[in-house]
Formats: sequence, C-alpha cells, structure tokens
Amino acid sequence: MNAMRVRFGRVVMCLMTLVAILACNLAPLAFTPTPTVPPPTLTRAQAMPTRTPRAGAPAWWDTRLALPASFDFQGDAQRAVWSTRETNIASIRDFLTRQAQAAGYQVFVVTQSQDAIYDVLCVCGTDALALNLTLGSDVTVVRATRVGVLHLQVNGVVNVELALPLRARLDVTPGSEWSVGTAVPSPRCARCEYFVNVHIAPFKGVGDYTSTPGTYLIDVQVIPGGDADEEDFRWPIGGCTVRVRENSGTFECKQLQNVNDQTKRIDVRGAWQQPPP
Repeated sequence: MNAMRVRFGRVVMCLMTLVAILACNLAPLAFTPTPTVPPPTLTRAQAMPTRTPRAGAPAWWDTRLALPASFDFQGDAQRAVWSTRETNIASIRDFLTRQAQAAGYQVFVVTQSQDAIYDVLCVCGTDALALNLTLGSDVTVVRATRVGVLHLQVNGVVNVELALPLRARLDVTPGSEWSVGTAVPSPRCARCEYFVNVHIAPFKGVGDYTSTPGTYLIDVQVIPGGDADEEDFRWPIGGCTVRVRENSGTFECKQLQNVNDQTKRIDVRGAWQQPPP
C-alpha cells in the first residue's frame, strides 16, 4: 500500500515537471500584434499645360476676317492654315460666312461632306478667297488660299452678269488639255448652280485659241444659275475664242444651245484674273 502511494507521488511529480518545461518553451510563441502601416497618401495627377494658340496670318490675308483667339495659326508668309479644338464645324462655317459677308464679300458655301468638309468661297471685286474646313477626330483644320475671279456675262434666254470665285488656282503649263471655270451654288433653288467649264485640247500654254475645225477642240458647258435639268447649255454653234495669259484671260462663246430645247440659246463672255503666285 505504501509502495503504491510512493509510485503515485512520483508520477504526479513527473507530470508537474513536464508541465513546467512546456510552459517555458511555449512562452516565446505568444501572439504579438503586427504594427499598423498607414496607407499611402494619393496625390491627384496634374494636367500638362497646353500651348497657347499662336495668332497670325499671311500678309495677304484680309484682316477683317478675324479668327477667334482659340484658332492656332500653323501657316507662314504664304500659307494660311489654322487649327482649333472646336469640332462643331457647322458653327465655324457659319462664323466665317458672317465675317466675310460683314467685310463685303459675296459668299458661296459648297458642302463636300455634310458636317465634315466644307468649302467657303468669298469674292469681292477682284479679290477671292477659297477656304476649306475639314473636321478631324478631335480638331478642325481651316486652310485658305487666294484664287482668281471670273466675271461672267450671259445674254439670251437667260441674262446674268456677276463675279464668281474660281475653285482653285489655274495652272497654264502646256499639256494635253486645260480648262477654266467654276461651280458654286445659286440661291435660286436648292439644286440651282452657277457652272462654267471651258475645256481646250490640246493645250499649248499661254496663247490664243479658236474652235476653227482642225485647230483646237473647245468644249463649253454653262449652267447660268438655274437647275441643271432645265438650264444646261452646250454646243456653241457660233464658235468660241479663248485668250490665255499667265494670270488672266478671256473667252467668248456664241449661241450655246439648251440640251432640252435647242431653240433656247445664250451667248457667254468671261474674263478671269488671279493673283501672281
């Protein structure tokens, strides 16, 4: 009996010793909270400064046609080119039209592509400007050039006398063919237009031309401000004479016939001039 008590006491002593050892070994494993790291402070990105639009225009530009300060001039002494972040091309077209009309120009607007490309043609006396407005992805570009003026006189079943802007500069370099003329809208109706085309083949350059058989082929088409289905005149049975100079010229064609009724006829005279290159 005493022996059993002794053994039991020894077992208890061993267990107590083991508990003490485990307590010492496990103490370093006690949980230590991780220190809190403050979140980084985010600063808002600063927008890159934009370049101030450059003002300017070529010396030949009519200063009465003042473009807004937001238009950035990108041309030089000869070229007139501007760009703007304004993408409402119709409002730019209307603004330039009003500016030109206020300066005394007669204005013709040609729609090349609705809400994308417009030609604004301005004529006043012997001066004419051709402006092209083209809408890009995020910018509108305005290009302007000096063009010639065509003074047109029509007599017959239609009587008209007015000045029209040429659509582009005339190049009188000799070649297989050459033409002078223009095409702009007429206010008479939605489909009405002023269309003139005097075509010469072959073209020898500066000189005089007649439609005498065996010399030069001169084709003429004139729509003097009406609908092309009603006022299309061709085939000058009275003949044509054309004089071409470096920056000017004249033509006279008689008895052009209406393609729908050849008894209706007109005589056409024209004189053009353009600024030197």
